[in-house]
Amino acid sequence: MSGLSPLRRSCCGPSRLTLRWQASSRRTLLTARHVQQGTAPLPIRCSRSAPRAPTGSCLFSAYRRLISSSARPATPKVLINDIASQEVLVELDSGEAARYPSFWLRDHCLCETCSHPHTHQRQLDTFALDPSTKAASIAPTSDGLEIIWADGDAHRSLFPWSWLREHSPFPSSKLNATQRHQATRHWTPFLPSSPRPQTSFETLTSQSGRASLFSQIQTHGLAFISNTPPSPEATIELLNALGPIRHTHYGGFWDFTSVANPIDTAYTNLSLPLHTDTTYFNDPCGLQLFHLLSHGPSSTTPQPADFDATLGGESTFSDGFAAADALYRTDKAAYELLSTIPIVFAAEGSPAGPFRNNALHIQGGPVLNHADPSMRPNALSPSTLTQVRWNNCDRSPLTVFPSHSVMLGWYRAAKLWKEILESGEFEVQVKLRPGEPVVFDNWRVLHGRKAFEGKRRMCGAYTAMDDFRAGAQALGVV
Repeated sequence: MSGLSPLRRSCCGPSRLTLRWQASSRRTLLTARHVQQGTAPLPIRCSRSAPRAPTGSCLFSAYRRLISSSARPATPKVLINDIASQEVLVELDSGEAARYPSFWLRDHCLCETCSHPHTHQRQLDTFALDPSTKAASIAPTSDGLEIIWADGDAHRSLFPWSWLREHSPFPSSKLNATQRHQATRHWTPFLPSSPRPQTSFETLTSQSGRASLFSQIQTHGLAFISNTPPSPEATIELLNALGPIRHTHYGGFWDFTSVANPIDTAYTNLSLPLHTDTTYFNDPCGLQLFHLLSHGPSSTTPQPADFDATLGGESTFSDGFAAADALYRTDKAAYELLSTIPIVFAAEGSPAGPFRNNALHIQGGPVLNHADPSMRPNALSPSTLTQVRWNNCDRSPLTVFPSHSVMLGWYRAAKLWKEILESGEFEVQVKLRPGEPVVFDNWRVLHGRKAFEGKRRMCGAYTAMDDFRAGAQALGVV
C-alpha cells in the first residue's frame, strides 16, 4: 500500500512498543503508553483521501500481543474504535482483546426500544439498519460500554461488561463458542464406587431444593429422590418440579405393567441392554424418570409399596460421558468413528407409524455428538461431548457406510464401546424400590434392566432437554 509503513513491534520490548501507520496527508500515532493509561485518542479517524491504515485482524493481532505483554487493567477498557474496519476492540479483564463489529453491536442493542424489556426479543428491524453503521463515540463506564451511533438520531446503546464477556461473534484464543458452551457442562463421573446423589421429595417445594436436584442431575447425570409417596400423583408432582412432561407416542405420563404384545421391549419382563431412549427421535428426550410403585409375585395383586426384592429386575446405569472418556484414552480411532459415522435409529413397531432420526440429516447422526460438529475429526474429544445416542436394539439397516472397511471399523469401535459401558468400572446396578424414584439425563446416562419375575408396576415420564436447561439456568445451576 503506497505511503503506508507496516504495523510493527519495536525491538526494544513491550515498553517501547509502537503501533504506527503513516499516510501521505495524515499520520496517527498510537503508543503502548496511551493504551495502558487509557489515553488513546478515540475514535481514530482516517482521512478519506489518505490510504487506509492497517485494520481488522492486523490491529487485533497487534493489540493481543500488546496486552499479553502489559499489565492487565483493573477494569475493561476500550482499546480502539476502528472506524475503517467498523469494529470496536475491547480489552476485557480476562486479558483478552475482543472484537465487536459495529453493525453486530447495533443489531444487538439492549435498550428497551430495540429489545423487549420482559421477553428480551429483538424489536428493531435488523435489515433496516445501515450495514456500514459506525460508532460516533464510545465511552467505558462502570455500567458497561456506552456507544452513541452515527445514524442520524444519535441512538444510544449500553452493553454491560458481563454481557460483552459472554457474547462475541468471533472465537478467541481464550474462550471460543464451543468452550463457552462447555463451561456450563462440567460433570463428575457416576461410577459403582460413587456415592448415590440423593434429594428428598419434601425439599422440592423450595427453590433451593429444586436447585439441589437440578445440580445433581447436571453434575452426576442422575439423582434419586427419597421419601417420595409411592403413587402416580406424587410422581407427577415430582415431574412438574423438573419441567413440563414431554408427550411422545408412548403418551405423556406412563403407568404400566408388563404386557403380552408391547410396542417396546421396555414393557416386557425381558432384560434390556444399556441404551439411551428415543434414539430414533431427531431430538431425543432429555430427562427420564422411573418410579417403581410395586413389585410382587405373579400369584398376587401387588398393592402400592408392595415389594419383593427376590424377583429380579435390577436397573443398570452407565455414565456415557465417563465411558466415552475411557474409549478416547483407549482407542482414539474408535472414538472418531463413533463421533463421525452417522447411524439411523428406528422404532418400527409403533401403531403411530415408524420413527427414524433422519428428518434433519438423511443419514441419521453419530453415537457421540459434540458441541461443534464442524470440528476436524481429530479435534473431537470428550471435552466437547454433549450427547450420547446409543441403542443397538433400534439401530436400523438404513444406515449407510462409506466403505466396507469403514463399516468393519465402526463395528469394532461399537463392540469396544459396549464392552466399556458394561464393564465393572462403569456399570452400576441399582435395585429400585417404591418411594425412591430415579431421574437421569438421557443424553448422558445409559440405562438397562435385568430380567424379572412377578408383577411390576412402574410409572414415569420424559421431559425435554431444553426445558431442563432453561430451568437449570433460572435456578442458577448453569
